[in-house]
Amino acid sequence: MKVFLRNKLSVMTVFMMSSLALVGCNDDNDSTSSQTNPEKPVEVVDPTQPNQNTVYGKLLSYDGQTPIANALVYAVASAEGASVSNRIAASTYSPSSIQTATVKSADSAANTDCGIAPANSLASTCTGTDGSYRLDLGTSTNELQIQFKKGAFSAEQELTLSGTGSSTTEITQLEDTILTEVPKMLVIEGAYDSIELILAKLGLADVDAADGDIIDSKFDIWESTDNLFVDSNNDGQANIFDYEVVFFNCGLDDESWLMDDDKKQMLKEYVDGGGRIYVSDLAYDVVEQTFPEYINYYGSDETPINQPEEVDSATTGEDSITIRSNIEPTLKSWLEEVTCTQGDCLNTDGTVTIDGFASGWARMNGVNSSENVDVYVSGQDSDGTMRPLTVGFDYGSGRVTYTSYHNEEGSDSYCYSLLLDGTLNPEDYTACLEDPTEVTSIQISAQQRILQYLVFEL
Repeated sequence: MKVFLRNKLSVMTVFMMSSLALVGCNDDNDSTSSQTNPEKPVEVVDPTQPNQNTVYGKLLSYDGQTPIANALVYAVASAEGASVSNRIAASTYSPSSIQTATVKSADSAANTDCGIAPANSLASTCTGTDGSYRLDLGTSTNELQIQFKKGAFSAEQELTLSGTGSSTTEITQLEDTILTEVPKMLVIEGAYDSIELILAKLGLADVDAADGDIIDSKFDIWESTDNLFVDSNNDGQANIFDYEVVFFNCGLDDESWLMDDDKKQMLKEYVDGGGRIYVSDLAYDVVEQTFPEYINYYGSDETPINQPEEVDSATTGEDSITIRSNIEPTLKSWLEEVTCTQGDCLNTDGTVTIDGFASGWARMNGVNSSENVDVYVSGQDSDGTMRPLTVGFDYGSGRVTYTSYHNEEGSDSYCYSLLLDGTLNPEDYTACLEDPTEVTSIQISAQQRILQYLVFEL
């Protein structure tokens, strides 16, 4: 499914002569190449001189504020763009994947740190921690399509370069590009979590201030998993296959289906075929009972790594604790670019404060290093053990993300819950009651920011 962008192509285009030394990635011509000289109009442009076209821009979430980091960006000729359908490869979580704009040409296999562009791409790169990107194009093609891919999210945008066909350099600064449509997503409600409120903060829904209910959402919400593995529309496959992303909130109303081998196999096939799931805290058995070989949850030391523990074995965490958590470098760099309720999202020592742990939260002992599990957040538990707190891994063409902490719903009143967890002060609470959308788009805790980041890692 392609996700299209708000077309804000009010471009500022600056033309410079190529002698000003702005060199494209494939320019190996020397300084003796002929150029148009205004004092000698009889001199013609050397047709072998490549055009130098540089395109700058920034990719933001639906709220028009949250940057999308480490997204694959590439350009193709418009006529070729319609046939391009490549899934982004697994992101690599290293500082270099964000701090360096790795511009690749089609000749160099179009591999970047954030994914694999198709062979017909003219140039490719990754967005930075602030969502910005730069594409250097040595091309005479003036009708281009810029494509974006980030996990389950993809986008495209048409661009016309007016300076092609001469030995000029064109610098095109696009206005911020804002996502407007979403992949098909499903949220399964939970008693102790509300990832749907995180999605709302990303601009994907509105919130009713009186009761905290999600309204006007761009995703589906179900109360339970009852219909997840049935074929309601008689299309020959279970309903779960109708969605690209499924969120399992902490505190599912029923997990008995996890004892059904056929349903667990269906979930495996869903992820293997490209589906993506997000699981929080007490819903951890969705991961443990289906993909046991990836994460070592708390339980018996006698249980083999490729076998699941007993259901609910890991729910031993102590409540009301606070963990100053270590953050994976790319996520840390992203948190430096955004703001939180308290100002900076990071503590002065570079950690993030994670709190709101409820009694019996699910503990991870570690991850299976042989399975390439990405650890986003880790910290020292109240028992002194260093534990992963947020992880993710690829399975087939899909991805699984699990977090031990979450967005605690707290109260019947959405605004009151924000007051209780410290996100809002009393003055902002009053403003929230009047207009929750305005306040909650600005007021956000560090751990909520992390959960926002994880949405685009799916």
